[in-house]
Amino acid sequence: MDEAVTAALGRALAIEREAADRYAEFARFMADHGRDELAAVFAELARLEGGHARELAAELGPAGSEAAIDPDDRWLEAGPPSPAAREWLLRLIHPRDALVLALTAERRAQRFFSELAATTGDDRLRRFAAERAAEEAAHAARLERLLAAEPEPRVDWERAFGAY
Repeated sequence: MDEAVTAALGRALAIEREAADRYAEFARFMADHGRDELAAVFAELARLEGGHARELAAELGPAGSEAAIDPDDRWLEAGPPSPAAREWLLRLIHPRDALVLALTAERRAQRFFSELAATTGDDRLRRFAAERAAEEAAHAARLERLLAAEPEPRVDWERAFGAY
């Protein structure tokens, strides 16, 4: 496998790992807040993305252990991950916010795979990237439907502070 293909697959692996980890976090968050239907969706997406990551890791072999996430591909941080900051954020976000974050990441992954399919000279990588782009598009469409059905959060300040 040439260096450019290895680099592209390494980035793909990092993207899939990030997605699997964030979806797993969102699934736990939704379950903790009684949103079992969203927890199930996020758990399923975590399983799918995790499967993609395992396939890529097997394909890359030892080179896969070097796959580091590009800051532009992170879901929640621009720099090194901070578990405390992530936990704080997860306590504040609304289910709608989690859907927006996931949708944004799926669209970004779809764009990466589409561009890879359009620019690589490697036929096998082109097919792989086109398949992943289609899968990411399907994930995004599913998240768009869920987002459309999720009500906007509204804080009832009179109720929160007691009517005067």
